[in-house]
Amino acid sequence: MIYTLAFFAFGFAVAVACTPWVIRLAHRGIGLDYAHESRKKQEVPIPRLGGMPLMLAMSLGLLVIFAVSPANATNWFPILLGSVMMYGLGLWDDFKSLGARKKLLGQLTTAIVVYSLGLNIEKFSYPGVGSIDLGAWSLPVTVFWLIAVPNIVNLIDGFDGLAGGLGLCMSVTLGIVAINNEQLAVACYAFTMAGALLGFLVFNFPPAKIYLGDGGAYLIGFTIAALSLTSSNKGSVAKVLFVTLIALGVPILDTTFAMLRRGLRGYPIFHADDEHFHHRLEKFGFSKRRILFGLYGICLVLSLFALSIIWSQGSTLPIAIGVLFLLALLALRYFHYLRTWDDVRRKFNRVVRRRRLVQYALLQAQVLELEAERCKSAQEFWAIFEHTLRRVGFVEKGESDGEYDIEVKYNGSTPWTLHAPQHKGTEVEWQRIAECFRPVIVKAKERWSA
Repeated sequence: MIYTLAFFAFGFAVAVACTPWVIRLAHRGIGLDYAHESRKKQEVPIPRLGGMPLMLAMSLGLLVIFAVSPANATNWFPILLGSVMMYGLGLWDDFKSLGARKKLLGQLTTAIVVYSLGLNIEKFSYPGVGSIDLGAWSLPVTVFWLIAVPNIVNLIDGFDGLAGGLGLCMSVTLGIVAINNEQLAVACYAFTMAGALLGFLVFNFPPAKIYLGDGGAYLIGFTIAALSLTSSNKGSVAKVLFVTLIALGVPILDTTFAMLRRGLRGYPIFHADDEHFHHRLEKFGFSKRRILFGLYGICLVLSLFALSIIWSQGSTLPIAIGVLFLLALLALRYFHYLRTWDDVRRKFNRVVRRRRLVQYALLQAQVLELEAERCKSAQEFWAIFEHTLRRVGFVEKGESDGEYDIEVKYNGSTPWTLHAPQHKGTEVEWQRIAECFRPVIVKAKERWSA
């Protein structure tokens, strides 16, 4: 136990010492987040290179593990290489947006490389139940796991301190699992990440001085996914995966609802919105710190239920799944206002009716992005832009009897205001349509400095 505490302190010290240096580096114009996305509320650019001190602390911790136990260096190589590749992919996206397809291709490449080096799921084994040999399914199951967890962490990283705090809880949980399985090296690495995340949270807690960025989020997610496989004994692979799934309950539920929500409405699944759990709680009037401590508390409770699966030899698994199911029902009731089957039916029918308009708006926005490259002047582009907005359904101010003033924010400056007729949709629905055009507005304003 003393060794794990030493690695925890080491990770914390490295992160606390290096993060201020990274912040100063970023403010020289490297890796700043200018809040192009409306869901971000900062008034000034914030560095998004928080993965750097984490990567440094975890790499140094792994080198110490190599030095203490050089015989195990080969077993750790897939995790080291995968971490570097996944972090590098996210860091690249932090500097220059790659797009969803390129990022997915990079993640697939990383997962396949790691799989080929021996980090994989060959069979599901659960004590007292039996085992299932995956055979040819080993590759897709392993790749899916190594890609899904980083993306889950990245999708919830839209709130100061959230992804880092949940990552801290997860790394401690996996460290305890490793101690239980008598895997000291795995426990030391998990606690190194936990210490580094605690040190990072000193600067990421609201109001944040630095963000994780995609690099940091991918690094945390990949490490969690990889350690959950490394922490598995040959006879209890499924058990450790269940532990990870239960402990990740909050981000998994949030991501699941987000994908369903976007899919039903006609948006791409990676289309940003402001309807995550933390956004909903903000709209209810809770402060950022209260939201964070509340979500941390839920994560802690779920982690304890997850650990009880290990301590009880699997007998508490049904209880843990039941708690997760109850949490899902509460989220549906209070965040999505689905209290009865009639609510579900009415909301579904309304979403389906608006789906075609959403898809039409997205296609028009793509055309406008091409127009922003083709047009010779700002005057030419904005004339096309105004015409397109009218085709989608927006109107001139005062043209309709009742109108919503829809604001599209850009870099914390004066919002771009659109006007929408009240009789053709709710204010929230028109806001979602307007957000389809935000990237176009950003691109055009940056080109012509309008």
